Amino acid sequence: MYNENALNKISRDHRWIGVTFFLDLINGLSLTFKYMFSRSVTMQYPDREKWVPYPRHRGHHVLRRDENGENKCVACELCAKICPCNCITVVPYEDENGKRRPLVYDVDMARCLYCGLCEDSCPEEAIALGSVFEYSSYTSEELVVGRDSLLEMDGKTEQPGSVVKARYLPSAQSTVEAQESSGYDWWRFIHRKD
Repeated sequence: MYNENALNKISRDHRWIGVTFFLDLINGLSLTFKYMFSRSVTMQYPDREKWVPYPRHRGHHVLRRDENGENKCVACELCAKICPCNCITVVPYEDENGKRRPLVYDVDMARCLYCGLCEDSCPEEAIALGSVFEYSSYTSEELVVGRDSLLEMDGKTEQPGSVVKARYLPSAQSTVEAQESSGYDWWRFIHRKD
């Protein structure tokens, strides 16, 4: 019924596929074995070390100020409209000078996707995603951050992409104090295929 010569020819022509996938498997396993038999790298977080994110890291939201120290936001609500998860609430008002400002600017961090669309859509560049990634809460109500808190948040870090000396301060807020004067690049511990 079937031509055996044709089937043998097809299997011989497609043998390279199996050889290629087997070589890829060997390459992947060689990297795994390098990690298995090398010295492990453990970051002493938060007691002694802290990772400082790269500039492209999208962390906690930040409202920026202009050169006069006023909120740059004009409450145009573009960030709230473009947000795919509807986590931004903006209520505009006009101040005594006739400038439009946000009366309410809330960001629900529990719902946020950290996609950066709010940052891209802002015509005044008033909102940005900073480098802060260490925030948590026991209730979701505490993760709704208001306008004044967003104005006080830090932006991007000065020494990005490194591990710096730090110490854990156990208190009511449980903060980590970092010394950004010295640090090392943690990518040096990553094995690469030569």
